[in-house]
Amino acid sequence: MGESLDIRSVPNLRDVGGLATADGRKVRTGLAFRSGALDRLDEHESRRLYEAGIRTVCDMRTATERAEQPDRLADDTTYLVLDVQRSGGHGADIAALFTSPAAAEALRSPEAAEAFLVKVYRAFITTQDAHEAYADLMRALARPGTLFHCTAGKDRTGWGAALLLTLLGVDRENVLADYLASNDHLAAMAGVVYDLAAQHGIDRELVRPLMEVREVYLNAAFDQVNTTYGDFSTYVRQALQLTEPDLQALRDLYLH
Repeated sequence: MGESLDIRSVPNLRDVGGLATADGRKVRTGLAFRSGALDRLDEHESRRLYEAGIRTVCDMRTATERAEQPDRLADDTTYLVLDVQRSGGHGADIAALFTSPAAAEALRSPEAAEAFLVKVYRAFITTQDAHEAYADLMRALARPGTLFHCTAGKDRTGWGAALLLTLLGVDRENVLADYLASNDHLAAMAGVVYDLAAQHGIDRELVRPLMEVREVYLNAAFDQVNTTYGDFSTYVRQALQLTEPDLQALRDLYLH
């Protein structure tokens, strides 16, 4: 990602390209970007995104998240709502864990919090909301200059990036490394949350599994693909209903 997209108000903003594929090709840079929420952009930063070539923004957040922290985009930007968790549940609002008695069970131990995120990632593979959102995301990404995001840009966005890179032929090891890079990009944000948790008497170790990306999370999604559909290709065609022309459009755009 070029220096021109180093925008401090946007968490986890980075280019999806740059990785090599298993057959020796490379994913082009400057075409697709991922990030956290864009609600803190000022007018100058919004124009910088647009001038850097970002023409479409895919918002994967819930209606509540979008209402409370609306994206601030340049007027000419195409804005698509691709709500992965439209029907609620399955971790649609991690922040609610701190206020909702019904959800607080996930914070009884670090193991419970990690199990909660594993369930979230499995739901990316099994729910109709997620099927529709990720299918629409892949079709949107067939156009250059597309940015997709959720709130922190690590979970819903993380699976979106892993999905795209796997479709393009990047091997699992490199997909995982790209996914885990969110921990470095979000370290400052996580520190703020840990401090807030401490102020409310909540042990940071209870919160840590919610603030991090972990290999076990991404593996849960890939495992669910195999459990439900048998293999990745069947998931792509049956759950996402992506056609060969859809997939070829992605390969034509991104691979060289």
